[in-house]
Amino acid sequence: MNDVTTQLSATSWDHLYFYGLTKSPLSEVGLNQNMVQALIGMVGATASVSTGALINPKYMLNQKGTTPWLAMYALVTMKQPELLDEVFNGAAAAFVPNQAIEPIFIDHINWPSDMLANYDIELEGFNIFILPFMVPNTSRYNLTLSQSMKAPDGSLEIFGAGKFDENKPEDVLASIQDALVFIKMHRQDVWGK
Repeated sequence: MNDVTTQLSATSWDHLYFYGLTKSPLSEVGLNQNMVQALIGMVGATASVSTGALINPKYMLNQKGTTPWLAMYALVTMKQPELLDEVFNGAAAAFVPNQAIEPIFIDHINWPSDMLANYDIELEGFNIFILPFMVPNTSRYNLTLSQSMKAPDGSLEIFGAGKFDENKPEDVLASIQDALVFIKMHRQDVWGK
């Protein structure tokens, strides 16, 4: 391991995410590396650590308080620490297999119940998700999407992107709630009511 890699920490990365919805079970919709890289490219980022695992935001803090971003960082650090240096320097992209992330974030709600109760992140007939990825904190990107992005097969639709702040994790819930309010008011093609 070289000196640069040993200096990189989880705080050397911006923890970003896309959020959206699907009618399918999240475990059946996971994206492959090419799909994820194409999405990440749409916000102007190139070098990244990503996964195709779609995670229900209610479960994004596991039993130990670990987030998907910390899990990806830890897995790459353990398996291929030199790859983090390459990604950080813009020479590579790392993809953590969906099956390495999905089981960690599927059935435990670690949010304080009063905090989670403040946000309506449910939409009848749909599964809401985040798609986490990390970019070097020196990266340039634009998380503003001019319109939603729908998978060609219609399996999912992404409504926005955001930056996770571990000091204000509830901002993820607020962003999703805002998108769902918009969908209910202006996107009858999605909501159907």
